Amino acid sequence: MNLKKPEDIDKEKKTSPLKFYAKYSSLTFQMIAIILAGAFGGRAIDAKLTYEFPIFTVVLTILAVIIATIYGMRELFKKNSN
Repeated sequence: MNLKKPEDIDKEKKTSPLKFYAKYSSLTFQMIAIILAGAFGGRAIDAKLTYEFPIFTVVLTILAVIIATIYGMRELFKKNSN
């Protein structure tokens, strides 16, 4: 049986606020990067194909938002391994 000491439990509860902010701010920047990649990728494709309606910009941006949301949720609900 592997029982934890009270000191170990206290250390686990006390996490650095800096680590907390770093984790979530990096997640935010990663999600923004995914969305911008979809938007600018769609714009580049639409510029080359010269369609009347920017369909690739719309579709890739919406797809990138969905992917970024799924990625963000997986990271938020991932077990804390650190």
